Amino acid sequence: MKLIFKYFSEGVIEHVFNRDNHVGFKCSLPEEYNDPFELFLGIDFEQESDLLATYSEVVQEIPSLLTTCFSKSPVVTPMWAHYGNNHKGFVIGFDVAELQEVLPDLLVREISYRERPSETLISFAQMAARRKKPRDAMALRDAVIYQSYFSKYLEWSYEQEVRAVSFEDYVEDVSGHKILYVPKQCVAAIISGAKSSSQTKDALKEAAEELGADFFVGKIGRSYPTPYLVTGAGGGRVFSDGEIGHPIAECVECAEPLRDKRNLCPWCSIDDAQRSEAAANNPFRILDHFGLLEEYIKGYPARPQKPYK
Repeated sequence: MKLIFKYFSEGVIEHVFNRDNHVGFKCSLPEEYNDPFELFLGIDFEQESDLLATYSEVVQEIPSLLTTCFSKSPVVTPMWAHYGNNHKGFVIGFDVAELQEVLPDLLVREISYRERPSETLISFAQMAARRKKPRDAMALRDAVIYQSYFSKYLEWSYEQEVRAVSFEDYVEDVSGHKILYVPKQCVAAIISGAKSSSQTKDALKEAAEELGADFFVGKIGRSYPTPYLVTGAGGGRVFSDGEIGHPIAECVECAEPLRDKRNLCPWCSIDDAQRSEAAANNPFRILDHFGLLEEYIKGYPARPQKPYK
């Protein structure tokens, strides 16, 4: 991991940047999360009852630990939709190495996405049940807690989640909320959403300047498959391999990033002759020429139709 990213709605800007040289964000307990099956991947419950009895006795309840979540990418469209208020919010990128330097006890790990719990946990339970030694019981308990917090069901994999746990000593209680304030040296980038207002962009740009972080504005192109980023000077950037960098190439007409080395994006590569030919062959234009288009559209079923084979 090089950078990790946290998504926010635009309504929390004043809370995130309310302390000089820091950014602050809320940390939550698992029961507050939007996944009702949080912590379910601690062990496969389809086991013999005597083994489950050992698991229940040793592990008992998985402790409820303060947690905060990030993503490995700042350009996950569902994340912008769910947590970035449909591209109106913003994302903050953090340098993982700096985070670990400043908050050494912070446990930061990527989430493993699974269809079922790790099979290795069964061997831990079997060892604890067979040998009945304290160190085996502790190994089982630690393994279950780790897998519970750093594993999620496969259907959540689009989030590309990175989770931070074990930072109770670092948080502050602010009006009943547990807030983690991260110093400026950990903040690498601030990204304003593609649909954010001018007020949001201005506030985020000012915050980035005060924190010494790079500032970008998200942009949704016509052919590039994910949101790309635009610098304050107007240069295009893309996210790849954990870093924000220059694209392979840019369209010389619209400056949209390209996925291979060429001069024009698919849309800008259409020339006037091709447009004219497509217009001449458009059956809707032909119908309209003879005054039949409106009648044809009214007579066509409104519901979606199965395509012709």
